[in-house]
Amino acid sequence: MKKKSTSQPARHRLSTRRSPAVAGRKRLGEGGLRRAVASREGGFFNLRVLIGLLVVLTGILLALLSFGTLSNVSAQPNAGSTNLPGQDEESLGQQAGQMRVIRAVHSDLSRPLRDQPVEWPQAREEREPHVNPKLPIKHHDRPDPVIQSSFSQQLMTTLAIPAPTRQWAGIAGGICNPFNPGRILTCGVPPDTNGAVGKTQYVEMVNDALQVFDKLTGTSLLGPISIASIWTGFGGPCYTRGKGDPIVVYDRLADRWVISQFAQPAGATEAQDECIAVSQTGDATGAWYRYDFHLTFRFPDYPKFGVWPDGYYMSANIFRTDPLRDPAVGAKPFVFDRAKMLVGDPTATLQTTKGVISPDLLLPSDLDGVIPPPAGAPNFFVAVTIATEEEEAPAPGGARENAPPPPAAPSAATPPPLYKVWAYHVDWNHPKKSSFTLRANVPAADFTVLCPNTRECVPQKGVPDPLDGEGDRLMFRNAYRRFPDGRESLLNNFTVSANSVAGIRWFELRRRVPGNWSLRQQSTYAPDSTWRWMGSIASDNQGNIALGFSASSETIHPQIRYASRLATDPLNTLSGERHLFDGTGSQIDRPCDPDKDPECEPEPPTYRWGDYSDMTVDPEDDCTFYYTNEYYEKTSEFYWKTRIGYFKFAQCTPPPKGTGAFVVTACNGGAPIHNASVSIDNRPYGATLSNGSYDAVLTPDQHSYTVSHPGFAMKRGTFTIINGQSTPVEVCL
Repeated sequence: MKKKSTSQPARHRLSTRRSPAVAGRKRLGEGGLRRAVASREGGFFNLRVLIGLLVVLTGILLALLSFGTLSNVSAQPNAGSTNLPGQDEESLGQQAGQMRVIRAVHSDLSRPLRDQPVEWPQAREEREPHVNPKLPIKHHDRPDPVIQSSFSQQLMTTLAIPAPTRQWAGIAGGICNPFNPGRILTCGVPPDTNGAVGKTQYVEMVNDALQVFDKLTGTSLLGPISIASIWTGFGGPCYTRGKGDPIVVYDRLADRWVISQFAQPAGATEAQDECIAVSQTGDATGAWYRYDFHLTFRFPDYPKFGVWPDGYYMSANIFRTDPLRDPAVGAKPFVFDRAKMLVGDPTATLQTTKGVISPDLLLPSDLDGVIPPPAGAPNFFVAVTIATEEEEAPAPGGARENAPPPPAAPSAATPPPLYKVWAYHVDWNHPKKSSFTLRANVPAADFTVLCPNTRECVPQKGVPDPLDGEGDRLMFRNAYRRFPDGRESLLNNFTVSANSVAGIRWFELRRRVPGNWSLRQQSTYAPDSTWRWMGSIASDNQGNIALGFSASSETIHPQIRYASRLATDPLNTLSGERHLFDGTGSQIDRPCDPDKDPECEPEPPTYRWGDYSDMTVDPEDDCTFYYTNEYYEKTSEFYWKTRIGYFKFAQCTPPPKGTGAFVVTACNGGAPIHNASVSIDNRPYGATLSNGSYDAVLTPDQHSYTVSHPGFAMKRGTFTIINGQSTPVEVCL
């Protein structure tokens, strides 16, 4: 979600203040077409001048038409990406069965990020104010039968809960200062804290900024720098109008990084594009393949990503940008062509469903571990219905706004909440065969919605300002893992009200092919009077689980904590809790004062927190959990800080694995072949570097490969992986 910005000096405060949920707000610069006035002074009509002018205009028109034909910009009506009256999603891309296929607006290869000039977005433009549309949900509260309301398990197994191995300071926020940009990068709330761990690096992102660390020592390798630095020289909205909601994920199959944020195209009233960059190597400080995709003529809020062999999958909540209509539309899935983006192919496309899928937020599955999903397996999107009554007709334009709990208890006929699983199967060669289908409706335990009448209800020490509970959606990530015995797991969490505080409902879905998804365990973690929310959950290769979250109450400032369980612990319980870092301040809100700043537009105070945190697992040992979240060192409005830490269970050992060390060369002359695509066991895996090498981390077994490149004939073969060893795989094309 776009963040709330701080006040800027008047000459930097030129952008409009818009929200899809707010009607009737004045917009600067609208309706101002200038009319040319023909001068008649002298009454002399110069025919030669007129003819010359017509020739020049004709030449310009022909040049523009030629450019439009030859440029890399998609030949779609979305190239300008405005939100004109009458425009709808039908004009985007091409229809192919259930899908719409949309080409990238623009793509290129950046210089190494470590060599890029640092960009300061606040010196170019004001960041627009916070927009936080509440998801249009409807829920019937009922008693929660799965609350874990004590620490009885923790007292028995405290020593089994790992303490942080190391932690360090992440990116910090503050007031934007365009006159001293070298000191502060980020300038608003919430920070949208997230991060990912790779082979040797940890990359953290917040709104406006990113930083690359050594994953073991926490030493900064690059940054913090503005996200705009990645897009230097790219042009368009990705460079000039990035609007936040950043995400970074690590592609462990290819050893690449993927970063994204949405952007507002010229003429649009909200963000409508998704800007995605894929690192050219496993070094996040190096060069990046950059893409701008125009997703919609509406507002795709809260985009969340998942890595899968056949694509980079994304979900977003779609809102209308017309202030005179109900903004709610629904959640929509997207998938981007991973194989092409790994090699910087400008013909990369995305596919998305023609319409929205659900009134509830969807999350795509994000691959953890060395074992990939079965060949050809779809990506699994998960949602919790929050008791959405699908048999009831939605309000005009989508499901109606969230209402407070009904005064009377719901009848026995009221449907229970569900954990819903959709399967997104993509076919890049034949998009008509792509599909998005409901795969499972898994009954969930009842619960009570957090903050039913407002977003802000989480208390803090020393201030009257409550924080945003984000109780209307699943929290990032939807962590997928496949175990050696063939079992597959999906881990998710969301925040509910439990015992008069915020608690975290976490759940695990399991399946074994050819079976369907079913519930393995679920619980609402609320062991005392502290409020816990903003969770992120994952498991290691042995099924041990860690859940990170924020914790706060009237007696403590917001803290960063995590709870965990061993795979051998009783189901439906977290066995204990640790503190990663305790904040020493609270967040306050100071709305602008029109008496002091005539240009400001007062808005109701909103105490944003999050909007998400991130728990990821080290791809090298598949045991170590990395977690990042926000806190405050001193009570203030915008001076948030972030913390990064890692820990592991002593019982966890790395899984059996080895490396397939590919070297791809030309049969004629032996020159290394760059950007050759490598598929293993009928799954897209990665691509070769400039020296023709690619290392694939695999389970011990015999494997098949396919290596291809547009300029050469395809080559197939087999090789064997031995635990702990590197197997050379030499291929000439």
